[in-house]
Amino acid sequence: MMAFATVLLAVVHGLAGLAILIVSSWFIAACAIAAPGFNYMLPAVVIRALALLRIGSGYAHMWVGHKHLLGLTARLRISLFARLHSQKINSRGEEVEALATHTEAIAALWVGWVSQQASAVMMLLVSCISLWWLHVLLGGWAIALAVIWLSVMIILCLLGLTYAEEIASQEAKFRTQSDVQLSSAPIWHLKSGDSLLQALPKATSLWRSNLLLQQRVLQAQWVFQGGAWLLLLASLLGLVHFSKATELAEPLLLIVPMLLLSAGDWLGRSFQTQPALNKAVQGHKVLNALPASSLATLSLSTSTGSVVLAGFGSVNVPEQAISAELPECGLVWVTGPSGKGKSQLLQAIAGLEASHGSRAYAGQMLSPGVVNGWLYLEQQPLVMAATLKHNLCLGQSFRQSELDNALATVGLPHLSEPGEWLGPGGRQLSGGERKRLNIARALLHGGPVWLVDEPFEGLDSEAASLIMSVLQMSAKDRLVVIASHVIPEHTRPALTLRL
Repeated sequence: MMAFATVLLAVVHGLAGLAILIVSSWFIAACAIAAPGFNYMLPAVVIRALALLRIGSGYAHMWVGHKHLLGLTARLRISLFARLHSQKINSRGEEVEALATHTEAIAALWVGWVSQQASAVMMLLVSCISLWWLHVLLGGWAIALAVIWLSVMIILCLLGLTYAEEIASQEAKFRTQSDVQLSSAPIWHLKSGDSLLQALPKATSLWRSNLLLQQRVLQAQWVFQGGAWLLLLASLLGLVHFSKATELAEPLLLIVPMLLLSAGDWLGRSFQTQPALNKAVQGHKVLNALPASSLATLSLSTSTGSVVLAGFGSVNVPEQAISAELPECGLVWVTGPSGKGKSQLLQAIAGLEASHGSRAYAGQMLSPGVVNGWLYLEQQPLVMAATLKHNLCLGQSFRQSELDNALATVGLPHLSEPGEWLGPGGRQLSGGERKRLNIARALLHGGPVWLVDEPFEGLDSEAASLIMSVLQMSAKDRLVVIASHVIPEHTRPALTLRL
């Protein structure tokens, strides 16, 4: 329903502008040949009313379209979360692109392309019907203009989709090469070195492809504008010939030349929005072929028990072999210098990474996979470009009072509006706010085991103390494993694992 309203308002906005052009053209010509007693007031009132309609429909289209865009974007991202519930995207870059760029491109299709094309089609259709109904001489040129517009638009769509596919392929290649190169490059080489910097992948070809696509859109506009001007020249020659033959002054004759002269203005927007279609189509393709690996999910017969690790560790850290019994409830601290695999260990316990050794829960040996209900709170929490409520609920339902309590507990009472948009185009959260929002998610979703990765990094002492108190409170009825090289004062863990 919201999508239909978005398109309808765009059509009304376009038709109101076209009506202003037609009525104004007639009014100018009519005033030039008007007899005494001509009513100037009525056409002026109509033009002002059409201007108000155009302004009002324009603002309404922006408001309704923006609301539809935000709602659809949120729904697409929640559905993507549901689809990836038991999967892991292999690349962090692909994950961010999928959750941000591609979903937004798909959601923007209605506002960015469909409504503009619907407006252009309706304006052409109404102009052709109006000229035919009014028996305007040379009104057939409007049909010729519609044919030119449709032909240029079809060619532009085909070219645009071809370029968009190439651009998407180059983006994926550049992202992959950059991730591999930068993750394996020593940081001091990046600062000083010429050879390494020369070997880094470059986005020159990607930039050129984007520029070429923009040039094709501009060329399509000029081809259409050129066709409209040729029709204008032909119509003017026809009018000169007609006026010499009949010596008839008819105000309606000015409508067709004015429509052709301004065709680039009232139809140009339909060409400029072509990239929105390209991005939406590519977004669909990328999401359907998202490089994700399946993760086995484990359902436990009991929700309480201790976690026993025997020679356990991540396969990415071969020397890691942890043997320990983690209590049913309480704090467990994982410490050690940077690079010793604290994050890898937590991910392996959660089942997000492959592991060696064994893990058991409540006396039950666990096969590889993600345990339902166990929460892994990553070091750099991902905040979706969506509403605050969607970022907290993640597809589940909670009462507003529960959301408010969770936010207040982690020191975010100022985030009180559930419909507030987070991310690009909305409220930007700091690193500390992201970490606290992540803890609020955990408070809402519960679970017998929390695996918390570097929760205090980037926080001041007051915020770190608050988070520590929340985690200690939560550890009274669950196991909370914290990986951090920073240990706040007055912390009494039940167990400390030093790597």
